[in-house]
Amino acid sequence: MFERLMDEKILPFLFRESKHPMRFNELMQANKMLVDHMPLEGRIPGVKLRLSRLYIFMIVVWNLIFLPPALIFHKVIAKIDCHIMIVAAVFFTLLFFGVLSIFRSWAIERMALNQIKKAWRLHLPYYDFKTYHNKVAKFYTDALEKGVTGANLEMYIMNALSLEK
Repeated sequence: MFERLMDEKILPFLFRESKHPMRFNELMQANKMLVDHMPLEGRIPGVKLRLSRLYIFMIVVWNLIFLPPALIFHKVIAKIDCHIMIVAAVFFTLLFFGVLSIFRSWAIERMALNQIKKAWRLHLPYYDFKTYHNKVAKFYTDALEKGVTGANLEMYIMNALSLEK
């Protein structure tokens, strides 16, 4: 349920997607980067992170998490020395930006994976992503080593996949 909420509501709110589908060569590059565990940030064509919306989302989530306990324990917090509260404010600010950074990286990876899967369904509809994405990355690497480019790349990978089955 959480994954579905993230994929259908939150990620489309945080990212702007291109109306044009990903090209085959771009799909192959992105898939290779995914298989090699390379950072996909800024490398997926047609996807742009909306930073202002990311900050708004994180501020709302942060307040939903920390505001109720702060209101419940207000009397205790009010009696604490102001120097300790300054240190606590610095700590919570550091914690906020740390969580923001981790969430941003995770959201970019998740959105990149979704875009790759969407392009995969368009360009390689008869091959399951989970089963074949590692093999396709290997075929793509082999094609690059052999100097195959352009439309020949798609034919090379399709031929290699058809021989694989």
